[in-house]
Amino acid sequence: MLMKGLRYVRKFDRNLWILSLGWLVSAIGFAASLPFIAIYFHDEFGLSMTDIGLFYGVMAVVRSVFQAVGGEISDRIERLQLLIYSQYARAIAFLGLSVSIYLNWGFLWVATFLFINSIFGSIFQPVANAMVSDILPKEQRLDGYAITRSAGNLGWAIGPAIGGFLAATSYAILFLISSGLVLVSGTIVLLFMNSQPSEKISERFNIKDIVAVKDDSNLAIHVSLLFILYLVVAQLIVPFSVYTVNIAGISETQLGFLFTLNGLLVVALQVPVTHWLSKWPLTAQLAIGSLLYAIGYSLVGAFTNFGFFAIIITVVTVGEVFMSPPALTLTSRLAPSGRMGRYMGIHGFFLSAGWSFGPLYGGVLLDTFPDKPIVAWMLISSLALVSFVGYIIFQKRLPRKVNIKEQM
Repeated sequence: MLMKGLRYVRKFDRNLWILSLGWLVSAIGFAASLPFIAIYFHDEFGLSMTDIGLFYGVMAVVRSVFQAVGGEISDRIERLQLLIYSQYARAIAFLGLSVSIYLNWGFLWVATFLFINSIFGSIFQPVANAMVSDILPKEQRLDGYAITRSAGNLGWAIGPAIGGFLAATSYAILFLISSGLVLVSGTIVLLFMNSQPSEKISERFNIKDIVAVKDDSNLAIHVSLLFILYLVVAQLIVPFSVYTVNIAGISETQLGFLFTLNGLLVVALQVPVTHWLSKWPLTAQLAIGSLLYAIGYSLVGAFTNFGFFAIIITVVTVGEVFMSPPALTLTSRLAPSGRMGRYMGIHGFFLSAGWSFGPLYGGVLLDTFPDKPIVAWMLISSLALVSFVGYIIFQKRLPRKVNIKEQM
């Protein structure tokens, strides 16, 4: 078993493992604080679910734009440098959050530093995804995305356990720790990762390039279905967090354990499940993942017990395991030569758009049906069924060579 594991590790370029380590450390810092920001806004500033959803929506719109821009820029200049500088900028933003909370500077300063952090985080994501495609040949990319996702989700397993404890004591210390961890992440990449060759394009950047999705109908369908699905996926951080703590009545520590469960399940399941599904059409994996999200979130309003919430998180996490790597892989398969960064940026733009409107969508429904949470969560989850049906139909028009993993 040990030798088999070593052979698996050696099968991939060492730079993939360094990138994954940097991603892990960064995710610990990010996940230690992100799930609790919405609760902080609700408790400290008295914002409603709709207000919080609107704030996150505006922030995620900004993130969407910069994610597309980050992918486009990464096709033109050195990706490794972008990766490093974006992490250092995020570390400064987290430090600013810590100081503004400690000194009680108020909502405006907290919001400003959150926006800065979101901008540079959005640049990091498509650049890191594009680097996976630089490091690995096509036939290894699905596994490569599964590995980096597992690293990120291990961070999500560790971070919320830390955050759940600190959120009950000091948010300022929580963000200070996040700052230090993101700084370490950038330094790992700086010291140990080698620059990777990638095709560059020389024409000047035009903001109209972001709408290149209109020139590829398959990409347009794919990212549109992802946008619809991520309206549901996005419930985890804001509506689910605030609902379970402030309405259902679980503690912040228990919420942290739910996020830890999510991360641990992804770490345990992502690589073996991705390998097991390797011969399945990518659209089939995406359809099943969508269905599991619909089932999981439709049940949230029916329970107020921590144990049942753990079961729900398990269901949606399996859905996440099914759909996340094939979503990225399908985008990379659709990308023409020299446009990997652009396509990853477009991919990230539509995902972030889902994250933008998802919290607002969920928040409005929960505020509209305050005494009928079952109705609210059924309506929230219904969009995942649209994505489920969409990917089943999409499978019929997508070329087999794009939809089926190339075997080594």
